[in-house]
Amino acid sequence: MALLKIGSVGDPVRALQGGLNFLPTALARLKIDGIFGTRTQGRVMEFQGFNPPLKVDGMFGDLSKAVLDALLKALNNPGGSGAVRSINQEILGVNGPGNLIPQVLPARRMIDTNRFVRNSKTNVIEFVPFLMQAARLGLFAAKKGTEERCVMLMLPLLQRPERMLIVITQGFGQAADALIPLNWTNPLSKKFIEFALLKHVVNRYGPQVIAGKKNMGLMYILRAGSGKHELGPFANDGAFVKQTLQDMQALTGNAFGFETVEAMTYSSGIRDFPTFLASIRGQMNVGTVYNIDPNPATSLAGPSQQFLSGHTSGGTGRPGFEFMPFERWRNEGEFRRPPPKSEFDYMHNKVMPGYCLQLGINLS
Repeated sequence: MALLKIGSVGDPVRALQGGLNFLPTALARLKIDGIFGTRTQGRVMEFQGFNPPLKVDGMFGDLSKAVLDALLKALNNPGGSGAVRSINQEILGVNGPGNLIPQVLPARRMIDTNRFVRNSKTNVIEFVPFLMQAARLGLFAAKKGTEERCVMLMLPLLQRPERMLIVITQGFGQAADALIPLNWTNPLSKKFIEFALLKHVVNRYGPQVIAGKKNMGLMYILRAGSGKHELGPFANDGAFVKQTLQDMQALTGNAFGFETVEAMTYSSGIRDFPTFLASIRGQMNVGTVYNIDPNPATSLAGPSQQFLSGHTSGGTGRPGFEFMPFERWRNEGEFRRPPPKSEFDYMHNKVMPGYCLQLGINLS
């Protein structure tokens, strides 16, 4: 790599600043601005002084980088409690700078929040176009002990988000028969990861996060296994969730921050979501949470945006939820009056997860 010194600028400097901020220091925390100034030089010299035989000259070259990378790897795996690695090459056959690759998001429509009226039975939803856009994608494997899960990271193409949305989607055990051909009990099954990446991240939640008003990234934890162990080490270990975010931050060259995290659940994901939330609230600053058509219609406390279709609440709304029954969707492109079973599929499986996250982001 090119030698970094006073006057250097750009992403390599940002990565250096982010890495130094993970280390113990008697100096001020660095601003991640990509500018190698006197404060960055001071931190480099402090780091070099604590790591002989590095020369204490305030310039960051290949030898200094090798030592810093080794220290960060050790810090990111305290006592072997957690490990995160990029699996872009393993799953997709390609990788990119900072373990991120460009990902095209399809053109689609989003709810027009400027014309949305809360708690109105007569307010029919209006839509606005969301043009095809590009984002940055990274696939990672996070492991604690013998348990491992795939984590998908999606970031805006050009912006560095300071906020992260963590997605805990529906339980997969209820659809196990359909997922068996994808080898879903193997957390790193290539077919299973490709399926969830396309259906849930690229075509469903990713566009809604990128289209939302908040400059926010998405962290999608892929369920695997069976029964109560689908979320693996993420189920109730907030420290591991935070460690995974820190590891991914380091592996991506500090491409995102998570000063605040938000969280979303959908459908049967509500069954383990409260436990997950309680665990991360002890570790990180948690902002808005999004609760989409939970089954059963369980409400969450705290700052939240909650939506019901009626299909998980006996055809009615509930206190604390925005009621989104069939009649409000008549402007949606696939709206029609289907038989009851098909209406459930349309409402619960398509429009609620397909549109309500972006609506909640923009309303919060």
